[in-house]
Amino acid sequence: MATTPSHRFWITDPEPIEGAADNLKEVLVSLVPADLPSLLVRWQYRIRDDKVVEGPYGVRVGPSPDAAAEDWQTITATLVRDLPLTKLERSARTALTFGLKDPDGAPLSGSGLLAAFAPTPEDIPSAARETVRERHPEVDPEGGPAAARRWKRLVRLAEVWLEHQAAQARGEKAPATVVAESRGVAPATVRSWLHHAKQEGLDSPVDSFSSVATAPDADE
Repeated sequence: MATTPSHRFWITDPEPIEGAADNLKEVLVSLVPADLPSLLVRWQYRIRDDKVVEGPYGVRVGPSPDAAAEDWQTITATLVRDLPLTKLERSARTALTFGLKDPDGAPLSGSGLLAAFAPTPEDIPSAARETVRERHPEVDPEGGPAAARRWKRLVRLAEVWLEHQAAQARGEKAPATVVAESRGVAPATVRSWLHHAKQEGLDSPVDSFSSVATAPDADE
């Protein structure tokens, strides 16, 4: 299966907005695009009532934190015009939606969109096995041919689910098609696998794998 790099994100904590109502807060989402590692794109959002994402109201393009000063790119109108801003904003919004939680630490409405936050291709196989072990501890891959077949099927379903979530996090418009192309099957087959993954309870997050990178100071 082809390896697809993942975007990198930083999300600030919601901050009160000076002069605005108490139920409005500002959040900045910074994103280093997978295919443009020398750039950082920062989106400005407003959060209403601690759960509704509004915006974006601003975007800033600059050098990524890892880019050496001599490698900084000049930000020209042509460079900004050629950026896939719609796709990048969709990824930033997905990351922000997943990251928002209520005061008890539970995901807010809409925050369950991703079963895991931007999993990398290298992480997916081990995360899939972990998911199966957690959801189906009764399945022992060493328990005989039937058990081994069921284990293999469950791991495949978990992998497909995570691959689909990773494609969503990258802002792909048709994540099922992306997964289908990487696996050499039809999109309908992927959608069937996703349905079976939900039936098997493989669509909810594994705590040790779900994470959001948070920057306490967006200007660092």
